[in-house]
Amino acid sequence: MVSYTLFELNEYIKRVIALNFQEPVWIECELSQVKESRGNYYLEFVQKKEDTDEIIAQSSGYIWFKSVLFLKKKLGDLFNALLKDGTAVKIKVNIEYHERYGLKLNVEDIDPTFTVGQLEMLRQKIIQKLKEEGKTDKNKQTFFPSVVQKVAVISSENAAGYIDFVQQLAQNSYGYDFRHTLFPAALQGSNTEREVVAALENIFLQKEKFEVIVIIRGGGSKLDLAAFDNYNIASTIARSPLPVIAGIGHEIDLSVTDIVSYYHAKTPTAVAAYLIEHNVDFEGAVLEKSGYIWQYSQNIIKSHQLLLKQYVTNISVLPGEIIHRERLSLSHITERLVWMVKQKIQKQKDDLAFAEKQLTLSDPKHILNKGYVMVTSGELPVTSAKNINEGQTYTLTFSDGKVDIKKTEDGKKQK
Repeated sequence: MVSYTLFELNEYIKRVIALNFQEPVWIECELSQVKESRGNYYLEFVQKKEDTDEIIAQSSGYIWFKSVLFLKKKLGDLFNALLKDGTAVKIKVNIEYHERYGLKLNVEDIDPTFTVGQLEMLRQKIIQKLKEEGKTDKNKQTFFPSVVQKVAVISSENAAGYIDFVQQLAQNSYGYDFRHTLFPAALQGSNTEREVVAALENIFLQKEKFEVIVIIRGGGSKLDLAAFDNYNIASTIARSPLPVIAGIGHEIDLSVTDIVSYYHAKTPTAVAAYLIEHNVDFEGAVLEKSGYIWQYSQNIIKSHQLLLKQYVTNISVLPGEIIHRERLSLSHITERLVWMVKQKIQKQKDDLAFAEKQLTLSDPKHILNKGYVMVTSGELPVTSAKNINEGQTYTLTFSDGKVDIKKTEDGKKQK
């Protein structure tokens, strides 16, 4: 039975690989580990199942210093953004096999469009999921106070963007007093999701101390900011009890974090400007209303001054008018009283004349002149024949004299 040494076997594998992979090949994989030493980069490549994190393939590789210089010149800032743990990459490699060190992939080139495309596909899937769960507009429905003073800030303590944000708030020309509390977190790299979510959860526990949450970082490449196209960060923002303002450095494209936040700005200083302008708008509205109230009060005062002046004028004229009116009224009353007294006197005169006439008509002399006779017995008048008694003397009064008569038994009258 033929046997081989390990070196012979590995040497054979090396020849087989060399014969079958004479030219570099492009492969798609994920970076699981990136290390830099003396200008060289040492990498670990993996491939996972589509729906799980199970690794189904793994290999090691490197980028020698000369290739690093080439790629940095070609990719610029994208070079460092691409070479991060967890990044999906498309790389051009020479497949090498060493008898002692085994299979290695020598990286010659990187296709940035693949990584960007993969990130965009992932971004769209996350956005769609958030829409289906009704989370894209949830934070926009939170209460935003009329005046903002207490701000919870999620950022890196030494980040230039954070320093600019704090300075702009502190040096605002309106003298507004902003009080901010920093919750430190990594804002790029593999720790971003865990630390940003933890900072948000910490703020939620102290929500009574703050009015808004700000997530800020400086600018960077699209890949540097890819950590904010993250479902867990977006989902946590969606359930925030406080409005979240994002200022994470995107110039053109919106990150998922931007989409789910209450408001987003391009830079940390733009976020600070937004908060300042928000307070300016409120102060302006207050001043406008104050001016309106002042003007309205002045109009009321002027109106009442005119009314008071009119009252003063009326008061100075009114007594004379009242006196004149009362004099006229008194004159009318006097005239009426005189007329009424005259009427009363005239009526009394007429009544007296009528009474006098009645008395004249009722005078016995007037009656006697008509041929009537008045019969009296002593001083008393006799008004009925029944009252004539025998032997009684009666006086008959005529208009021209009196006659005494007496009634006798035979019915004759004796003079």
